[in-house]
Amino acid sequence: MKKYLAALFTALLLLCTALSAGAVGPALTTTEAYCIIDADTGLVLAQQNMNEELHPASITKVMTLGLACQKAQGNWDGVKLTVSHEDVYSLAGTDSSHIALREGEEVPLQDALYGTMIASANDGANLLAEYFGGGTIEGGVAAMNAQVQALGLEHTHFANPHGISGDDHYTSCYDMAQILRWALTQPGFETIFTRLEMYTMAPTNVQPVTRYFSQQDKMRLSCSRYYIPAIRGSKIGYTNIARYSYVCLAEQNGVRLICVTMQSEMKPDKYNDVRTLLDYAFARYTGYTDLPSQGLTGEVEVVGGGGALGKVTVTDPGVRLLLADGVTAGDVSVSLELPERYVLGTSPEVYAVYTVNGGDKQESTSARVPAVLTGLDALLEANAGRELDTASDLKPARTAGMLIAISLACTAAAAGATLCVMRVMRVIRLRKTKKQKPLKH
Repeated sequence: MKKYLAALFTALLLLCTALSAGAVGPALTTTEAYCIIDADTGLVLAQQNMNEELHPASITKVMTLGLACQKAQGNWDGVKLTVSHEDVYSLAGTDSSHIALREGEEVPLQDALYGTMIASANDGANLLAEYFGGGTIEGGVAAMNAQVQALGLEHTHFANPHGISGDDHYTSCYDMAQILRWALTQPGFETIFTRLEMYTMAPTNVQPVTRYFSQQDKMRLSCSRYYIPAIRGSKIGYTNIARYSYVCLAEQNGVRLICVTMQSEMKPDKYNDVRTLLDYAFARYTGYTDLPSQGLTGEVEVVGGGGALGKVTVTDPGVRLLLADGVTAGDVSVSLELPERYVLGTSPEVYAVYTVNGGDKQESTSARVPAVLTGLDALLEANAGRELDTASDLKPARTAGMLIAISLACTAAAAGATLCVMRVMRVIRLRKTKKQKPLKH
């Protein structure tokens, strides 16, 4: 028996060694998961448990703010939102962070944005969710999950716009890093996300007092011993269940990184681990490498007007990648990711995939960038004025369309069933966790 146990222990040790052999980046013990990506391409630079589904707490609000900025398109002046009963009273008993909004209060959009960002206001998040969700918080949550799907993220589901912990409210470090990367492209978001100065909210039609919102992240305050100058913007989060979560945009010597940490047990753990990660990343990734087009080409059939119009050429465009010191262009391979056909009127889903083979110097992963599509104008010109001769010409196209629709419906149903099973299993697992009353953000 002893020999058997010794052999089993040895086998497990060898397995653990093998699994950790390819790991690149600091191994954190007081933070469950992290992910560092290049803010420009989304390339993963280092990670630990980056796909583990965890409670996000208030870093949820990155998505909420991103969608609000997307809807506003930078036009904030004169836009006022009316606080509903649900915005306020759905938070009763949660002891959550807020900015004392009142039912019937008319709040300038800009105030709601900064209150949600800087003060981490849950009532502000509810108000914004109604703004981009067609007038209801539920509509806002649906829009958040729709954006998750649009980004192709697989480990995120939102149940609210603010981050109070719940079994069906989760994300991963990788997904949150990509959500922030997307949000930074929305008009006005980076301005809100990086604001360091105190924000003043004037009295409203209901609330007679002036409200002041101050930066809460100690890693952005120069007077704090936890200050990290490279951090340009951040969102903090905390509940008893989620523990401490954090997402930031950091920049040093022209290198822009996004860093996410989740489930840090204590505040000092979060501070120390984020510093460790950023010091590591900025020491290893000191500049970008320009990779010209490799001339890799492919063809995609174009469909429109009831039939095939011809083919267009797709080429890799070249890319600017953040490579670790010691990793060169020769360590990067490229391939094309092409659909079966390109239907006119939709976005051409054609991509060049650049894969970094980093060895022990860099996380081996890929960056996916839009490929170059050529020949479409000439193809459209050649088919200008084309008409189908008879209704029978439409029949094959319609039949094919119906078959495709049926196939997609069946696929969606199967995927939905699978997702339901996965969520049930997740709920069972999460409910094993000791339930505690969520606090703050």
